[in-house]
Amino acid sequence: MPAPRPSTAFAALAVLVACGIGGSAQAETTAQFDVSATITAGCLVDGLGASGNAGRIGELDFGVDSTFSTATHTATTTGGQAIRLRCTPGANLMMSIDGGSHAAVGVRNLQLGANSSARIAYSLCRDIGCTQPIAIGTAYAVPVSGTNSEDVRLPIYGSLTLPGTRPPGPYTDTLTVTLTW
Repeated sequence: MPAPRPSTAFAALAVLVACGIGGSAQAETTAQFDVSATITAGCLVDGLGASGNAGRIGELDFGVDSTFSTATHTATTTGGQAIRLRCTPGANLMMSIDGGSHAAVGVRNLQLGANSSARIAYSLCRDIGCTQPIAIGTAYAVPVSGTNSEDVRLPIYGSLTLPGTRPPGPYTDTLTVTLTW
């Protein structure tokens, strides 16, 4: 018997492959993978730049009095807080405040310009009655609930008693507040 011609054998093979007979094997494989996300409680400081510096919180202003006064003055930043802080209810918000520019021996001081001998000691507290002091560099919890979560106010109050012996002029200090959550 004569050998088939190459073009006839090729045509027969093409027909077999097209019909699925003798063609290449196919396989289908499937697998799954999980997709998830976790949302944790936290806070957002509106206007916070990449530097992490939120700017000014506000001002603790003890007012104006006479050189000879020995009065006690109180002040708070809560009413004039300049930053907006929003937190998830139940977030573990912590606040610490450094000693300021003129701290000495663990005491915060207002100072008259560059005159380090013209200082007035003051204290910071977490409550209006100043029964809960804010120690230098110590972290304290700031309550966050459903009622204040969109506008959290930092509980910063201050008290000072004038010594009645300081020269007149503006006494100032600058503090740094650190928030963690």
